[in-house]
Amino acid sequence: MLNIQLNHISPHPPYYLQISEQVRQAISAGVLTQGTRLPASRQLAIELGISRRTVVTAYEELCSQGYCVSHVGQGTVVAKIPTLQIEGKIRMTRGFPQWLSDHSNICHSQSNDPGKICFTPSLAQVNFLPLKVMRQAFGKVLQDASGLGHYQKDNGNPALIQTIIKHVLPARGIQAEPDQVLITCGSQYSSLLLSQLVAPYGGGISYGVPGYLDIPRNFTLRGLVGLPCPVDAEGVCLTEAACSARLHYVMPEHHFPQGVTLSPSRRTALLQLAQEQDALIIEDDYDSEFYYNRHPLPALKAGDMGGRVIYLGTFSKSLFNSLRLGYIVAHPEIIQRLVEIHWQFSRGTSLVLQLWVTELLETGLVDRHLRRMRTYYRHNRDLIASHLKQVFPEWGWQLPNGGLQFWVELPQHTQAKSIIHGAAERKVGLWSGVQSYECHTQEAAHRLILGFGALTPLLIEQAFDRLSGLSPIP
Repeated sequence: MLNIQLNHISPHPPYYLQISEQVRQAISAGVLTQGTRLPASRQLAIELGISRRTVVTAYEELCSQGYCVSHVGQGTVVAKIPTLQIEGKIRMTRGFPQWLSDHSNICHSQSNDPGKICFTPSLAQVNFLPLKVMRQAFGKVLQDASGLGHYQKDNGNPALIQTIIKHVLPARGIQAEPDQVLITCGSQYSSLLLSQLVAPYGGGISYGVPGYLDIPRNFTLRGLVGLPCPVDAEGVCLTEAACSARLHYVMPEHHFPQGVTLSPSRRTALLQLAQEQDALIIEDDYDSEFYYNRHPLPALKAGDMGGRVIYLGTFSKSLFNSLRLGYIVAHPEIIQRLVEIHWQFSRGTSLVLQLWVTELLETGLVDRHLRRMRTYYRHNRDLIASHLKQVFPEWGWQLPNGGLQFWVELPQHTQAKSIIHGAAERKVGLWSGVQSYECHTQEAAHRLILGFGALTPLLIEQAFDRLSGLSPIP
């Protein structure tokens, strides 16, 4: 029996679509079987209080989709719908593949409890963005939409590339030509392009642990051999096996999460090794613009005379994390090959975003914002340092020279996961290398990562008030 219920509350879908959808569902559910005659269009129209033309249109829709057939003088009947016959017991899975149900290897972020204060690492503060000026810049971009209707295979918007070359790279000591720059959708995406480029050639990739492993993981997932290396006060220390790697992933200015800087001697040795071993260095310069006690050292790319360094830059920290706009500086041949992969993956990078950021850079907005945020982040850093001394005097840490997080050493008998659990009960979110960044080392099991970029001074005060008296939970 067919029971059509129409939704008359505005706004609602057209009546003919409501009728056809309900009939289709009844057929799919087996309520209406093959050969069942649908009510006459005039009769159904009277019952529903709508025009006959609307019902006729619904029936025509069902016939065009193959659910019904109509013959003059015989009305509209349910057609023969092929069904999938499966021998044996049928297990209903509601459309979700069982082979996707095992999510044990997926890292889940901490819950978005609105009352929880989270020391999330590497998040930029957005409360002080000059939104009015940013809106004006965006409006200026949209005044002329003539170039927004198409996209093409290239290395990015020429205006943004020139602006990066003139206003961004010099601060890191880098000189580049336009054919050495590719605009991408952020550093993580840049590493995805690079992993696709090098995967057919195999080999190994070295990286520091504890560290930011999501980028090396893009390469190991594509068949490269991961070669973890220890990190000390001078930065990454390559193992004997790592010296023969084809790729070296480094964060020279602020190795995450420790914040240590790669020493000048190791920088020189790494560049020389890459030249001798015909290797490439991936330099992730994710937050060097935030420095407090000294200016950052020049980028590794600045001293790259042999074209061995692939430099990854981003606007995520200088503006906001969800911007998803970055760039690669590398040998022109590498850039050209990456352009091809980038085109296959996403048909280029958003032109609107590129034009908008170009406007922000050229007007000096980004530089002014960075100067303001350096002062703000330094205040946050010093505030956390003061509270750590007072509330947790037994914890060890070094005052970060730059970056947006503390790397805290707990007493040997204290596990980071225990502190994190206790803090969570007090609605404070803390991170550890093991739990959040899969830095599975003995050292990381007793370490916490305290990010301070996204927090306000008031939230920092409140968080340490909540943490006061916290002791490890067995």
